[in-house]
Amino acid sequence: MVWDLLVLIFYFLIVFYFGFYFAKNNEKEEDFYLAKKEIHWIFLLISLVATETSSLTFLSIPSLSFKGDYRFLEIAFGYVIGRTIVALYLLPSYFSGNTISVYEYVGNRFGKSPQKTISFVFTISRLLGDGIRLYVSSLPIAFLLERMGLNLSSDILGMIALTTLSIVTIIYSVVGGFRAIVFTDVLQWFIYIFGGFFALGLLIYKLNVPIISGVTELQSLGKWNLFIFDYLSSGDNSYFIVFALIGGAFISIGSHGTDLMLVQRVIATKNLVSGQKILIGSGIVVLFQFILFLLIGSLLYLFYAGQSMAPDKVFSQFIVNEVPSPLLGILVAAILASAMSTLSSTINSLSLTWARDWGMDRWFSPRMLSLFFGMTLFLSSLVPYFLIQTWEKGLLEMGLTIFSYTLGPSIAVFFLAKGKREMPVSGPVFSAFFLTSILLTVAIGLGFQIAFTLLIPIGFGIQIFLVQISRIAFKKN
Repeated sequence: MVWDLLVLIFYFLIVFYFGFYFAKNNEKEEDFYLAKKEIHWIFLLISLVATETSSLTFLSIPSLSFKGDYRFLEIAFGYVIGRTIVALYLLPSYFSGNTISVYEYVGNRFGKSPQKTISFVFTISRLLGDGIRLYVSSLPIAFLLERMGLNLSSDILGMIALTTLSIVTIIYSVVGGFRAIVFTDVLQWFIYIFGGFFALGLLIYKLNVPIISGVTELQSLGKWNLFIFDYLSSGDNSYFIVFALIGGAFISIGSHGTDLMLVQRVIATKNLVSGQKILIGSGIVVLFQFILFLLIGSLLYLFYAGQSMAPDKVFSQFIVNEVPSPLLGILVAAILASAMSTLSSTINSLSLTWARDWGMDRWFSPRMLSLFFGMTLFLSSLVPYFLIQTWEKGLLEMGLTIFSYTLGPSIAVFFLAKGKREMPVSGPVFSAFFLTSILLTVAIGLGFQIAFTLLIPIGFGIQIFLVQISRIAFKKN
């Protein structure tokens, strides 16, 4: 365990190096948030993939094939479709002006009120969702500290781990800015991809059975199923192929077309063509990344054959119980890498939206804003420690699903901004439509138990419907 801890310390030192090495290149606001648009598109592509891959993705994707099959890839195919739509339809508008925050594009079309409203929703979504991810990501460090024999409660160890992870992420984000975050993301992507391939190889070695035999056994159990064409017998109809492709496309349009944290990596490149390469290429990389982690889940099913295992914890248990030291430290570093790439990007993008969309750059420097949101994110990650178990579970679920309720109306706002027609209502009324659409999507989703792949199209439709009704009403008047 000492060697594992040394591996993690070495990893943190490398991250610090990146932060301080790039600190000298952040004299101006555009330098801090977009690195002067000098970074090659391939690095931005890798950074985008690393940013959207959280530790929850790293640990939970294998559980899908462990307990089921490969139907999740239908959604990944939808991702590629959605990113292609963003690249060809929305992205040209983002490169047509001199905007740093994508929400400035909304403000230029509809006024400051909608711009600030969508920025505020983005802020709340990120603080809630990524605060939870930070909490979950600290658990592997807490486990290492416990295994080393520290005689402290699990909550205290968790807070020590959380504080350590937060300090490292905040420092390199605040000091190094966007350039340090991107190149650290690249490093972290290679670390967690290496961790994935290492886990896959270790499973093949420990199974010690011919690959053909394993493939045949999985086939006989129906665990290679990919496309679900039967709506009635598919169990969870979220994966009915039509719903999955549409849902995956809408998720990707929302996340990569309207979410500042991800769009920031696309508009940080030098031109539209490079941005289109980043968007479409990242969808293909994510597809193959999912295949890797789903393969791990299939082999875990063979490895633990006949044993009663919790699917969501099976990969974590394999890492803890089967990976020898110091390789365990490398895999834990891979988990942290997938988390820190998301969290550092959250800090930088929250700082950006409040600097430009709320005008806070008149009073505070980019580094001061990043420090503030880094601390705020840390405080939000402490919430689960002060909740009873039942409330904690609810918060975790809400943190993971809230984007499904907000992305649909957000997509509608950007598509309306792309159109030529003027709004029949004022900016504040349009903002009220946006918030109402979110609330109605939540009510419909919870009240009717709607498949999660349909929540975003529903939210999109509600926002468009409200605007169209207002057009009809004002036309009659």
